[in-house]
Amino acid sequence: MLRWLLLGGLVLGLATGINKGWIELRWGRLLGDLGLPYVADPADLKDCPPASSSARQAR
Repeated sequence: MLRWLLLGGLVLGLATGINKGWIELRWGRLLGDLGLPYVADPADLKDCPPASSSARQAR
């Protein structure tokens, strides 16, 4: 019973934090760290990792 109470408090706290702006989710960075190609807005690249360059591209 105590586990459910703690889990409910954690979920409620996370939901409140996201709703009030205390916690900010950056989906582009999160999915980039996971290795998934995702760009929400191609014109806005501030949340995306920089493109990697190879030696072949540098020549």
